Amino acid sequence: MNTMLHRHTTLRAVAPRIARRLVLTMLLAASGSLLATAAAQGAAPADTSELVRYGNLYYGQGDCALSQYFFQEALKRDENNAEALVGKGRALACQNAFTAAVDALRSAIEVDASYVPAYVHLALAYQEQYMFDPASYGGRLSEALEVLQRAESLAPADPTVQNTKGIVLYQAGNLEQARATLERATQLAATAGLTERERSTIQVNLGRAYRDLGQLELAQQAFRRAVVLDPSSATAHNNLGNVMFRLDDCSGAEFELSQAVSLAPGSLSAVSSLAIALFECGQIEESIPRFEQALALDGAVFAPPLFTYLARAYVEQGRLDEAVRRAQQGALLPPESAEAHYYLGKVYDARRAQGDAEAARRAFERALELDPNYGPAREALTALR
Repeated sequence: MNTMLHRHTTLRAVAPRIARRLVLTMLLAASGSLLATAAAQGAAPADTSELVRYGNLYYGQGDCALSQYFFQEALKRDENNAEALVGKGRALACQNAFTAAVDALRSAIEVDASYVPAYVHLALAYQEQYMFDPASYGGRLSEALEVLQRAESLAPADPTVQNTKGIVLYQAGNLEQARATLERATQLAATAGLTERERSTIQVNLGRAYRDLGQLELAQQAFRRAVVLDPSSATAHNNLGNVMFRLDDCSGAEFELSQAVSLAPGSLSAVSSLAIALFECGQIEESIPRFEQALALDGAVFAPPLFTYLARAYVEQGRLDEAVRRAQQGALLPPESAEAHYYLGKVYDARRAQGDAEAARRAFERALELDPNYGPAREALTALR
């Protein structure tokens, strides 16, 4: 299961974020001072290329703000360094500063119109900006495709160009074109000297296109190749496990999803997918600690079905008060769904404490308000009367 999480900010999340920003500000100030001291002692990065190398290093480690700092230092020495401009653009996009990222990447193209990575990352910045705020940037996917057409004219056999084009087409909902483009990317990648991790990423993208086209066997093959190429990729294991679950291979799904969770215990997608697979495959007791683990992760509040699933699991274990609490959360968290209110009613009906019969009736009625055609709620409501 892939849960789409909405971008909201909670008060609980704001304080740690502010603290991290303050710490990062102090670190950046210290880095500047240290760099100046090191320069005076002859130990600072010797040239622009060294600063760019540091920028790429920190970007690879996920420290986008510090990465940006080094790219900016490189640009102070050489304002027309296309690689540094691209690095700065990537680092800014990583921090959701998309307008500044786009400006930096466009500058890289102005500096060197033949530098293909600038086009690739500009297209990705457009795509990410669209995903972040589709209402304001509805035209960004078309602009991304136009940028990639220019990149294709420069490097028609570049697998990174084809992979990026496939990503944008996928995001735009053009699944058949995305599939064909990503198939070409995988073919080109085999002889392009890419790392196995890069080739694995392309296979994951291709697998997603197959999956969403309903071609689950092909998706499974693509995700399995991704795992073989990069066994350390939690994303590859997670996607493979999800497709195996959809193909009714419970043991295979549980193995792959367990691998994903071992590699990325903080991934809400991986942990929740494993929990749901265990539940749906009949391993209710084993699913409970996984659901509890998932609900402790950032973003769980934006995935109401997890609360409903845990409530259902608690009912199976006879933990009815806990089941009611979780079912209430699942029903009340946005977006409301008929299914969540139906299961809230079922939990009340299972507990049967004072007032639960009336609470169950209200829950079933609310489910029907949300979806008048939701048969299970109508049947349950009839059974109460």
